[in-house]
Order: sequence, then structure tokens, then C-alpha cells
Amino acid sequence: MNLAWGVWFEPTQPVERICELAQLAELLGAEVCLIADEGTERDLYVTLTAVLLATDSMTVGPAITNPFSRHPVTTAAAIATLNEMAPGRVWHGLGVGGSRVLEPLGMNPDRPYTALKKAFIENRDLLAGSSVGPAHLPWHRGHIPTAIAGRGPRVQRLASEEADWVILSAKALKELPATAKKIRAAGNAQIGWSAYLAYNNQERHRVLRHFSYMAVDAPADIRKEIGLDTRAASRVKEAMLKGDLEEAVRHLPESLVDRYAVTGTPAECALIIAEHRPYFDLFLLPMNDEMECEAHIRSSAAILNQASCAGD
Repeated sequence: MNLAWGVWFEPTQPVERICELAQLAELLGAEVCLIADEGTERDLYVTLTAVLLATDSMTVGPAITNPFSRHPVTTAAAIATLNEMAPGRVWHGLGVGGSRVLEPLGMNPDRPYTALKKAFIENRDLLAGSSVGPAHLPWHRGHIPTAIAGRGPRVQRLASEEADWVILSAKALKELPATAKKIRAAGNAQIGWSAYLAYNNQERHRVLRHFSYMAVDAPADIRKEIGLDTRAASRVKEAMLKGDLEEAVRHLPESLVDRYAVTGTPAECALIIAEHRPYFDLFLLPMNDEMECEAHIRSSAAILNQASCAGD
């Protein structure tokens, strides 16, 4: 059984460039292309539209959008419009959002889980043909799978029980089996597992750069566990919001890489992924760095193909 995989882009590059990389990923076997909604980066729905038009069969969707920077009704209309363009090739993706998207907009929600649950229900109802208050999408037809991403237990429980997909990102490798077991016991949601591949020293450094996003939004107990005190977390956050990831790395423990990424030689990475295949249905490759993206996609595709063969 082939290992299903996809790419997950931060829209830090021009849309044309993202489309080229999505085309390469599709050529190498990727089935899904997800785009993050980061507010001050390239627009989510412009980018998703372009990727839809540039690829042949990839499923596309936001991973993730949130109920604060975009109104849930207009979000539902945008997703429905994408599906009208390419029926059956669109997912929806919701989460509470993080510092990178909300802070530049001056937002600090008090009850993010409550807002997420409300937005999920409204989107689900609108996309199913129901009205939400005065809002209705009479022109939309067909089911659109919905994914929920989040690290908190309440968000993961909501996703497990109500959504089509649970997206696990920044999940410690040793915690994946137990988390997957809990998700599968709670409902019928499939699991998309997003994990960085650190298959050489250069990739280890790149991975640590991008863990700055995860580190500043992690709960206090997780920050304590990974050795990131309040002062260091503040410095990481300041550097991250300025876009200076090299400065952020100076305050991050390298142990984060081995805790949250798939590490080792390419062959060792493939074996780790193969061993964890019972715990996910789709592997999502994060694509954050603007340097040597083609080489990283090719190397990662080879690792995932090797993992697929090892698991058969």
C-alpha cells in the first residue's frame, strides 16, 4: 500500500514559485497541497486558486485558516468557490491560529477554542446547504472534507469526533502512537501527520529555524519541558515576528529537532516513517524555507518512497 503524502507551504514565496514547487511535488507523487494562512504573507485564496489551476489532480486547502482574521461565513464562501472550480479537489482546514498570523493584526483572542468550535459548526452547516442566521450558500453543492489542526486536547477531541481529518503538527515523535490511538478511538477522522525531515546537518539547522514558530506558541509546560524559559521564549518570539529566524535559533535548544522531527540518515528517516505508518493516513511535508526547495522536495520524496516500500 503506497504511502500518501503531500506538501504544506508557508506562502513566503511568490505565488508563481509556489505553483512550480507544487507541480514538482505532484510529479514526484504528492497528492495534497496545503497552504498556511499567515495574514501578512501571500493571500491564502489567491494562492490556492493558482495551485489548483497549475496542477492536475492535487487536493488543495488551507492549513490552516482561523475564525479571527477571516469571518467564518466568507471563509465558507471562499472554500465553496474553490470547490466549484475543481469539484472533489478541495479540503477545508481550520484552527485557532498562532502568533505569526494574529499578532501582526493586533489580535489576542480570549477564548480561541470556543471561537474555533463555533466557526467549525457554522462552516460545516453552510457547506452542507443549511443556513446560518441570514447566511446561505444556495449555489454550493457537494461535500467538502474538513480538517482541524491544533495541539490542545480539546481541539484534537473536537477534530476526532466531528471533522474528516485531524492535522497533527509539532507532535513529539514519541507521543504520536498514543495520540493516534486516542484519535481513532474517539471518531472516524483520518490523521494527517506533519513532520520535518532532518536527514543531514543542513536540514537540522533549517528545522530548528522553523521550530521558533512552534516554540513560542507552545503551552508553558511544554516550554519548560524543552528547556525554553520565559526570557528565551520572549527573545525567540521577537526575532520570529521580525522574520529573523537565525537570531531565533540562538535561543532555541537543538534537542527540539530530535524531539519533534524525523532525524537521521535518509535511510533511517525512511525506516522511522515506515514504523509509524499505523498512526497516520497522510504524511505532510512542511515547506517553509526559500532555499533549495526543489532539492528538498526531491530528497524527501525519495525518503517517503523508501518508507512506502519498507512498509509493504
